[in-house]
Amino acid sequence: MVGFSSELEVGGTLSLPYFNSKQVAFRGEDGQVRILDAFCPHLGADLGAGGKVMGNSIQCPFHHWRFGEDGRCVEIPYCERIPKNSELRAWEVVERNGMIFLWFSPTGSPPEFEVPVLPNETEQGWTAWAHSKIRIRTHSREIVENVVDLAHFSPVHGTVVETFENEFTGHLAIQRAAGTAYPRGGGVDHFRNEATYYGPGFQISFMDGYMHSMLVNAHTMIDDNTLDLRFGVTVRPREGKTVSPEILDRYVENLTTGFLEDVRIWENKTYHDTPVLCAGDGPIGKLRRWYAQFYEPPAP
Repeated sequence: MVGFSSELEVGGTLSLPYFNSKQVAFRGEDGQVRILDAFCPHLGADLGAGGKVMGNSIQCPFHHWRFGEDGRCVEIPYCERIPKNSELRAWEVVERNGMIFLWFSPTGSPPEFEVPVLPNETEQGWTAWAHSKIRIRTHSREIVENVVDLAHFSPVHGTVVETFENEFTGHLAIQRAAGTAYPRGGGVDHFRNEATYYGPGFQISFMDGYMHSMLVNAHTMIDDNTLDLRFGVTVRPREGKTVSPEILDRYVENLTTGFLEDVRIWENKTYHDTPVLCAGDGPIGKLRRWYAQFYEPPAP
């Protein structure tokens, strides 16, 4: 995941810093999102820093070379002949559920699974995503391990977990839990939650508690040791009730506080390939074997 749809209006651009490279996302006049490598093949200008959307193409801010949706240069204003190799990588993009995704494979292999269609795509009544982003010095594998790390909920978050189970099926890693949370902003929330990772980078949670809600938790690597963590919530109010923007903002504030409690751990820990575990730790070994499938080549 590289953004929420609301962050990119028609004719707008987003500068993206992912996978030890740089990309530019833009929304053409047809409303579709395209993502290209950002650095112009001419003299290296960053299309995400002043590039102009023209129709369904983007113009370089330096010499006005223009690139189409497939990354090919389609116009040089001062030269009729377009040189060979004057194209940018065009990334495979899916926009769904109010979020923007791109497929990354270091070897260029095609997508191996789909982004699911969520209820807010097909049902009326869901609020717009209330969302935020944190940049963290860690690796995605650290965040994914929360899906099985039962023992950390009480000491780190003050959450009492009463039932907890995991399931691993293909590209899915699922956590089902119920218990009582004590948000740092005050109050008590009795919750039941099913959280599913679709691949290694984004998780969708359905939570029944004070509100019926969907949460997204998505982390995308910038380099080997840094990532952007995006998270957000959408709510479908129960019949006859409404949810104010203030309540959604408070919800996101509580999510932010919870993630920051983890961030303090993630940014200062080391990763043990063979950790010393005990019976109450949860199926960390199963989670790591599941996660290994997403390396190219697959990890041991």
